[in-house]
Amino acid sequence: MDEKIDNHIGTNNLTYQTETFQKLSNKEKLKFLDSIVKQKNNNAGVFLNRIYAEEKDKNIQKHIRALLHKLKTTGISIEEPKTSGEPVLKKIEEKRAHIGLLSNYDEFNIRVVFLAFEVKKNNFILLYGNIHFKDGLVDLVTLPVDKKEIDDIIYRFRYDINKKLVIVNVSFCYAGYILEEASKRSGKYRDEIFQMRKITSHVKDTIQKPEDIYNLECPETTRPMELEKILAHIILEPFSLTWSSMEEDNKAFNLTNSSSLILPPYMIEEKRQALLKSILEKDDIKLIFPYIRRMLEDYAYIFYNLKELPYYKGIVNCLQDPTTPSNVALYFIRKSLEENEPADEDKDKEGIIINPYG
Repeated sequence: MDEKIDNHIGTNNLTYQTETFQKLSNKEKLKFLDSIVKQKNNNAGVFLNRIYAEEKDKNIQKHIRALLHKLKTTGISIEEPKTSGEPVLKKIEEKRAHIGLLSNYDEFNIRVVFLAFEVKKNNFILLYGNIHFKDGLVDLVTLPVDKKEIDDIIYRFRYDINKKLVIVNVSFCYAGYILEEASKRSGKYRDEIFQMRKITSHVKDTIQKPEDIYNLECPETTRPMELEKILAHIILEPFSLTWSSMEEDNKAFNLTNSSSLILPPYMIEEKRQALLKSILEKDDIKLIFPYIRRMLEDYAYIFYNLKELPYYKGIVNCLQDPTTPSNVALYFIRKSLEENEPADEDKDKEGIIINPYG
């Protein structure tokens, strides 16, 4: 048997040689191995590597490794032996935790974004940003914290009733996208955001950009909520719009219902609609239409994570209409003007009644 294998060493039939070797007993294998190493050539090294990969007995494997080392010391080029199947010690890829949270806008048109990533077990870098609706990222705090500190910070924000904030979990990548987007708008904290994105560039989530929000899984039977009801939802209640000529427009809005001229309701409404339309044409209002669209996309994601699917689907449907941002702006402009109207008891009830029919 030894001679049969020996006669084939140096040929290209490694499969035959290996199969023949495996039929030997352990005693015969050891005897053959001691004889083959005397050849001291590359063919012997190739063959030893091949049978090492197929060998099951640990003592035989150990003997083959010793022979390979012996050949290597004589100047023969030898590859490290490779085993088939799973290695004894697997390289464990450590999974790091990543956290993203997003709030709605408060009464100051500020929302918060939390972004945390684990740098080593139970140790995180936390980024906490304040984002203004128009101005973008206005404040950013970066802290090294542990998991308990993160939980405590989030708990304080999530359950502080006075802040009237709704904070929901969002994908880590999307929270990072929002911070980067807001940083570009304000021009602040660009270096900090760049470093954060660089360190966490390997993280991949299903939701990474606004366009991903449109494809979230939602039952076909879900009935989309109307835009008017969406805007009246409690999480949009604190939001408001301001613009440069707001004070003058507010006076004009109130004059349509002046105590000195008592007009029929439909005429008052016509005058107010004309005023509102003129405000929509102002440059500083037109500039915020893209911001309104982004706000709606973010709120769709918030509604989805709150399991309020009719509101999510309603926003997604409404955003297919390009006039939606201007319609939303109109809603909040009117809301701002009406909130500044004098109370009924402050109005002088005496006045001239105008007959619209002459």
